[in-house]
Amino acid sequence: MKLDLRFAARPLEDVWCEIVVALVFGGTIANGDWAFGIDAKTSGFLTSLKERGFWTGAEGDTLLVASQGMITANKILLKGLGSRRDFTPGLLSERIKETGIAVDKMAVSDIGIRIPVIQGEGFEYISMLEAACVHLVEPFLINHGDESDFLLKIVFSVNADQIGDLESTVSPLKKHFGSRLDNTIIIDT
Repeated sequence: MKLDLRFAARPLEDVWCEIVVALVFGGTIANGDWAFGIDAKTSGFLTSLKERGFWTGAEGDTLLVASQGMITANKILLKGLGSRRDFTPGLLSERIKETGIAVDKMAVSDIGIRIPVIQGEGFEYISMLEAACVHLVEPFLINHGDESDFLLKIVFSVNADQIGDLESTVSPLKKHFGSRLDNTIIIDT
């Protein structure tokens, strides 16, 4: 298996890939939330799902929907994070592992994702991003690690002001994934 990791200062709804993963908290989607762009580009689809109680964003709540050409990806995987006040880095790791398993079962290997920025003690964004990379790739390594022709491409959408901080993640990720990352790590401003 080969791995292509990219970090891009583009909104998730503008990332060219087969599937975007929208990690969404319960409650309303407000302007300023990173999922607001996906909701806006899909004519309020996420808000509509929540208002009808069809998908709430509760912890572990998962739903796959077609983008119907409203964003650049073909599919949107909605993954609920539950309440913001109950959110922890450990919970994020669990949801990311579940996401990797689900996406691999769909036979998708071209992913866009954004890790939410959380303020407060214990929420160091770069560390959470690095852990998310590891946990998202893990199921693919288990299932495709020996397949030399399998390429997993993941684009992490990050805020433009965080791009400069990402250099510190390259070395640990290369160390963790070894020769699988000989293919590429790209930081795209």
